[in-house]
Amino acid sequence: METLLQYFIEYRYLVIFFGTFIEGEVILIAGGFFVYEGHLNFIVLVLIATLAAIIGDNFFFWLGRSQRTGAKHPLANRFLNFVGEHRLFKGEEFVRRHGGKSVFLIRFFYGLRFAGAMTAGYLGMGLGRFFLFNLIGSLTWALLIGRIGYLFGQSLEMVTQGVRLAEIGLLLVVAGPLVIYFINSRRKKKLRQKTA
Repeated sequence: METLLQYFIEYRYLVIFFGTFIEGEVILIAGGFFVYEGHLNFIVLVLIATLAAIIGDNFFFWLGRSQRTGAKHPLANRFLNFVGEHRLFKGEEFVRRHGGKSVFLIRFFYGLRFAGAMTAGYLGMGLGRFFLFNLIGSLTWALLIGRIGYLFGQSLEMVTQGVRLAEIGLLLVVAGPLVIYFINSRRKKKLRQKTA
């Protein structure tokens, strides 16, 4: 675990880039945590995550577009087989109903980002429209998820401090009566010695 942590800290921004390129909520939350710890810069984290998300989504948009034009890219075929017709149909329905908003909204549904981008490309959404909604969605997503990671780090520190206080309290509860018993025993012993 410590080696993984060292790897993350050493290659932090590369890990953020490649992690957010491929559905990166967990990586982005970890990045926000490391911002809190002082290992990363929040603005750089958000910019890199946004850029990687846009590149990944545009790649899948292009794959969807290639399916529409009949190019039938092998990677798109594999992805379509993996996703399944039922999910693709639901994604298509969502994109048709919500248009550009769907590109923004799909960003916040874990695991559907690529399917949404691919569906938008397949349905012939304009690249400019897709890019605009994707940019807004990616930036909002990176800010929100990065902030959640930061708050997680802050909460973890508060929990740790709470545990320390609980340990001190427990020590006082356990040791306090023992100390009082010891002091009373010594006092009684001295009183007996004086009266004897």
